[in-house]
Amino acid sequence: MTDASGRDERDLERALALIEDATIVADASSLILAASENPGGTELVTVRVLESIASRLGGRTRRTLVAPERPNLSIRFGPDASAEHPAVLLLGHSDVVPAGEGWSADPFNPRVADGWLTGRGAADMKGGIAAALQAMAAVHRVRPELPLELLVTVDEEDLATGIQAHIAEPPGHYLACIVAEPTDMAVVVACRGAANLEIEVTGRAAHAGRPEDGASAITAAARIATWIARDHERMRAGAAGLLGSATWSVGRIEGGHGTSIVPDRCTLLVDRRLMPGETGAEALAQLEAGIAGASADVGCEASARLLMEMPGFETDSAHPLVSSAVEALRAEGAEAPVEAWTAACEGGFIARHHACPTIILGPGDITGQAHQPDERVRIAHLAVAARAYTRMLVHLHDARTSSAHPLPHD
Repeated sequence: MTDASGRDERDLERALALIEDATIVADASSLILAASENPGGTELVTVRVLESIASRLGGRTRRTLVAPERPNLSIRFGPDASAEHPAVLLLGHSDVVPAGEGWSADPFNPRVADGWLTGRGAADMKGGIAAALQAMAAVHRVRPELPLELLVTVDEEDLATGIQAHIAEPPGHYLACIVAEPTDMAVVVACRGAANLEIEVTGRAAHAGRPEDGASAITAAARIATWIARDHERMRAGAAGLLGSATWSVGRIEGGHGTSIVPDRCTLLVDRRLMPGETGAEALAQLEAGIAGASADVGCEASARLLMEMPGFETDSAHPLVSSAVEALRAEGAEAPVEAWTAACEGGFIARHHACPTIILGPGDITGQAHQPDERVRIAHLAVAARAYTRMLVHLHDARTSSAHPLPHD
């Protein structure tokens, strides 16, 4: 009689032996070369490179056009997912933030030196995508019956139109989701969401020599900004748990025409971090109530609108998905801390739409390396990520089919 656990471990070792560190670096470099700055660019060239990599590795691809030259890409290995055989989903995005100034060399010419890969997108998140593809291909070679999928969305760095298009489709069958965003190889089990809001304040212009003849939109905007700061402090005072609390932040104020004119307009752009289960519509309603009180009796009108919403999520630290990630990382000599994330990502959309447990785990540091000049990722982290993903893809499927250690399908 064949020992199933022994066979599973042999399959895992065979898959790990197929991981090629140099290939991960080469694929990540090809993706960096395929510049996909957002806003203002297109992800099409990056998608074409991904299709080429997937074809070489034995995956099959499907584009879903979101906007001209901006397609989401699904890369699948093994059979399509079903209710009886749900897939493990890995999630990434093909766009990068604009390169900006301050680079020591061309940001889209990848450079390898001293154990680092440097270039825009190295950490966020073309390195993670390359590691995920290498892991999926290795597992597929050994266990071709396992359904695996990588979803790569467009426009994650701006308005999230790619993931919005994805969730407009019917929910799929997923065992778990691993977001390959850079976490410095920590297991992130909780993530606040984000809402971008715009406030338009309309006043009445007048000569600055007689300001009482007008109504200053900037004065009204300042009162609104003060209310936002006070409400932020109120929420932070009640912070608890891994995620703390929701937050407010005014990111931009623009208004007026000149020093001698009472301003008749002012615009505020506001960031609101959402707690899991909280919606952008709820944050908008809260803001509208605050605006009504703050701008009363100043002769101005103010309105707010929701520009973008990204939901948060939280997965129980005791869930088998989390323990699988921790065990996989520790097997590779990594510390595997379990943490919450201060940033937002598209994992909340997946958790809410597909009702599947979700974590974030990937190479690179979101605060110390991503969105900065000379963005870089440790090559050793790319290799650890690929091997950890490989372990997880095998163990998650085997845990679900094992009567001794079943994996819940949420």
